[in-house]
Amino acid sequence: MRRWIYILSILVLPWSAAGWAAETRVALIIGNSDYAAVARLRNPAHDAALMADTLRALGFDVELALDAGQKQMQRAIQRFGQRLGAAGKDSVGLFYYAGHGIQAHGENFLIPTDAKVKSDADLDIEAVNANWILRQMEAAAARINIVVLDACRNNPFPAAGRSAGGGLGRMDAPAGTLIAYATAPGKVAMDGDGANSPFTGALAPAMRRPGLTIEEMFKEVRKDVQQSTRGIQVPWEATSLTGRFAFVAGGPADTPVAAAPRPAPGGETQVEVAFWQSIQSSKDARDFEAYLKRYGDRGVFSMLAANRVAALRADGGAARGVPEKSDQQLAAEALIRARKMIQDMVANAGSLMGAKDADPTERVNKFRGMLGTVVDFKPMARFVLGKHYESVTPEQWERFFLTYKELFLSGYEFSAAKAWTGKYELETVREYGDDILVTVKFVRQDAGPLRVGFRIRRRPESFFGYKIIDALTDGMSLVVTQRNDFAGLLASGGIDGLIQTLENRFGKAVRPIVIPD
Repeated sequence: MRRWIYILSILVLPWSAAGWAAETRVALIIGNSDYAAVARLRNPAHDAALMADTLRALGFDVELALDAGQKQMQRAIQRFGQRLGAAGKDSVGLFYYAGHGIQAHGENFLIPTDAKVKSDADLDIEAVNANWILRQMEAAAARINIVVLDACRNNPFPAAGRSAGGGLGRMDAPAGTLIAYATAPGKVAMDGDGANSPFTGALAPAMRRPGLTIEEMFKEVRKDVQQSTRGIQVPWEATSLTGRFAFVAGGPADTPVAAAPRPAPGGETQVEVAFWQSIQSSKDARDFEAYLKRYGDRGVFSMLAANRVAALRADGGAARGVPEKSDQQLAAEALIRARKMIQDMVANAGSLMGAKDADPTERVNKFRGMLGTVVDFKPMARFVLGKHYESVTPEQWERFFLTYKELFLSGYEFSAAKAWTGKYELETVREYGDDILVTVKFVRQDAGPLRVGFRIRRRPESFFGYKIIDALTDGMSLVVTQRNDFAGLLASGGIDGLIQTLENRFGKAVRPIVIPD
């Protein structure tokens, strides 16, 4: 087992906790789509979910409210002010709202889903005054306050009166505050035809770009939105910031990213892996483009998805008829594809673990999510049981299989990766029985190189068309070593005894990462 621990760990780039500072980041995200009195908006709930995912990855402690009524909005804003105040004067606060918004009598109002506005006089009791949000943040006295309003849509209440104008009005930013609008004051923003509005769809990936100050980032967003809307929509900001802030640090002068409370480990990754499983064998480039639009360049499989889009576009975007090929040609192509699989897999693992804008827990969860899609655990689990596989009940097999997967995906720490320099060479690719063996040399610090052979087997339904079924170091097989390790336990305690031993050591498989069967 110890050999497998290291084989896993060398695929992970070193990371350092030095970039995670004491600065606390607090956010409130509200997305209102399902209105009771007016037509439903398509994107705000999606936009809010995307923004919540993005900010959590950037170290924010996020509260997310979807389709909120007035009381829910007010209480969430009140809690936000209290959380921000408790975070201290060096903290960063961010408020994001997507949904309907109205300007009336020189003030801006955010519209709850239960609002019933018959005239502009009703706004004070039916809506939420945006200035109240600014006052909550100002009272908390955080170092940086950011307000993002993707709410500049048409007035949904024509009866609100002549004083209610289109879009939102300009608000003066209190000291230390930046207010970002989806479009210029008094103008109307587009809800968008895609999964997200043009503004939020540009904002989320821009936040992840290293080294951009917040002012530079919003300039990039402005350019992206202008281009995507053909100049119809021009995002706008009002700022009184005096300090320098970047969502993702890119140099010593940047504000470092802070760690924050995270959701259940691997929860977001499981959803992403499930998305990937649904498209991995697709021959349509649009499926992989949809993945990239949703997860940007920090997804578990972003590098692989971008490569596949390029390949499919070059090939016309769909499967074509393939002429008959000789056995020799097929064998040669299989070796090429096997080499490409391991090369892309190692590069993708390095990209995931080298992402300095994500905390170590997120990086490891994403790495394990990737690992779950490239390893075929079933033949391995059957092999390590040896002759005992024939006598296990379906219930015992299911329990052992889940435990065996969890042993790989959640049972180990990856600290040994610090010995890897990030450099590797693909040395040999050859037939290995009915499978293919790809040997990789990993260059280590203060040690000789480590050679690992990955045994891969044809799996047409998978992304690469192959999956790993074994790994060899110094000529020793992982699954053979495990079968020998398990033999004594199986002889003395049977399958239940082996499962109990593994659960005692690695924990029960209560949250197995979703991987292909």
